[in-house]
Amino acid sequence: MTTAQKRGPGRPPSDALLPEPEQILQRGLKAFAELGYEGVSVRQLNERLGMGHTFIHDRSGSKEAFWKAVVGHAIGQITDAVMAALAAAKDGDDLTMLTASVQAFHQAAAQRPHLSRVVDYEAGRDSPRLGYLYTLMSPLNNAARPVFDRLVRAGTMRDIPWYLFHFAVTKPLAMYGQVPLARLFGRPDDADDHTLMSTLVLHGLLTCSADVAEERPSQATGHKET
Repeated sequence: MTTAQKRGPGRPPSDALLPEPEQILQRGLKAFAELGYEGVSVRQLNERLGMGHTFIHDRSGSKEAFWKAVVGHAIGQITDAVMAALAAAKDGDDLTMLTASVQAFHQAAAQRPHLSRVVDYEAGRDSPRLGYLYTLMSPLNNAARPVFDRLVRAGTMRDIPWYLFHFAVTKPLAMYGQVPLARLFGRPDDADDHTLMSTLVLHGLLTCSADVAEERPSQATGHKET
């Protein structure tokens, strides 16, 4: 599907070109984040995508299949970013790898605030969709867990359960998904604060965090200050 393709059968007649696949997936992610899986109908999804009423049925087959494509794409992008950071830091020590992976995760997730809202929505429901999300998270878990375990054994990381590490790293992302509340607390919409957040999280998890770089965001412009 490319911008060179025009709307086909089952869609309203128009000379408009189809959106890029990335744009369709982003619109779908926003719709699921704002309305919830149960709260959004296929008709509403098609409208949100700017497509005709048969688009999801024609291209994905069902709302569930489209949801899987949407979250799979978003989590895949974050996974790729973190895996690249781990690969780039592989010649360093475990603390360097952990720091790089947490910073890359926060940066990638901050760029996709709607994903954190979708995950939060599904995380409170024991459902096959939650199981699917957990499966998508497995590559990152499998890559980070050995680094975590070695740092705990070395005494660099606090001796905490893996699940506490997971929630300590992921739950601060609520700041990016809860934009109206963050505004009320004074966070500028253009704040560049994911590195500072990573530093604060790591300082709380490590027994010795002197090697974790610190950055402070500007409260006025959102640009980082040195």
